[in-house]
Amino acid sequence: MKLVIAAVADIHCPKYFDLFKNALKEIPTPDLFLLVGDTVLKNDYTQLSDVISAIRNCYENKIIACFGNEEYEDSLMEYKKFEEITWLSDESTVLDIKGKNLGIVGSRGSLDRPTFWQRTRVRGIGQVYKHRIEVINSLLADLTANLKIVISHYAPTYRTLVGEREFLWPEMASKQLESVIEAMQPDLWLHGHIHRGTVPKIELGNTIIMNVSLPSTKKITIIEL
Repeated sequence: MKLVIAAVADIHCPKYFDLFKNALKEIPTPDLFLLVGDTVLKNDYTQLSDVISAIRNCYENKIIACFGNEEYEDSLMEYKKFEEITWLSDESTVLDIKGKNLGIVGSRGSLDRPTFWQRTRVRGIGQVYKHRIEVINSLLADLTANLKIVISHYAPTYRTLVGEREFLWPEMASKQLESVIEAMQPDLWLHGHIHRGTVPKIELGNTIIMNVSLPSTKKITIIEL
């Protein structure tokens, strides 16, 4: 029996909210809905109510999400007040759906080179990103499930960054995560953040990697497993 997963990143509500609502009208009823970061614009967590309401018009079950760079670290408790969303911040969960164990790891992800803003304002950010790679690897190693999925806002490879300015790729993704993918071989890795991406899907070994950024795809990405 197939599992139908709906996934989207970079709604940046209210910026792309109309596009999001229209895209929801085109999808089948999924078994799971994933929000892959930057759900709101510039940390305006009050916009989450509108996003949840729109999803609930077509879907009643679990909503799993990771944080993006527009969901600020010092406001995480405000996001977690929206209890209809299960937030994964360098964490994992296992769901039973249609008789299958579905393991999900959620993280902001990592960057090979912190942005100028991060380098100048966030002490130790380079070490944070290095440690996060280790954490994701550990979470996958400990995950026991029939199907394994990772959601990270930042991309785990440069291969889906085509369309963005190449000199910025290290500030949009972590190529170092490719070694984690090669070693752990999760079934699916979903990311966002790449608004201008022209390569929506690649395969690395047995792992499918997909860019589900709404500005790039202009749709809710539907995956059948």
